[in-house]
Amino acid sequence: MKRLNRGQSTLEYVIILAAVVGAIILVATTVLKPKLQTSYTDLTGKMQDKVKEVNF
Repeated sequence: MKRLNRGQSTLEYVIILAAVVGAIILVATTVLKPKLQTSYTDLTGKMQDKVKEVNF
């Protein structure tokens, strides 16, 4: 009788892929988070300055 290992190996590849994607997301958020926060703070400040310039 032939034993099927195809499902098992597919599951192993899916687990490895999920671990790699998780690691990439973790590194990306660690590296990009400070840059995004700085950009958001700068943008907020610029928007507030423009709102103050508007005369109603």
